Amino acid sequence: MAAPPEVDVIHRLKNHIAIIVGFCDLVITEMPEGDTRRGDMLEIQKAAHEAMAIMPEVARRAQARDGD
Repeated sequence: MAAPPEVDVIHRLKNHIAIIVGFCDLVITEMPEGDTRRGDMLEIQKAAHEAMAIMPEVARRAQARDGD
């Protein structure tokens, strides 16, 4: 049985966020400590981690809505 469309969208979104997190990790690792862009990259990384952290809640809400 195929997964509901919401599950597919959540999965795809998590994949995109994981790419952002990985790219930030790579760039931050290679950036010198004094680079003025480092703070911006850390903010992007933090936002991506926070977005990933709310994905389980998004999935729960989608499942709850489907159960109504």
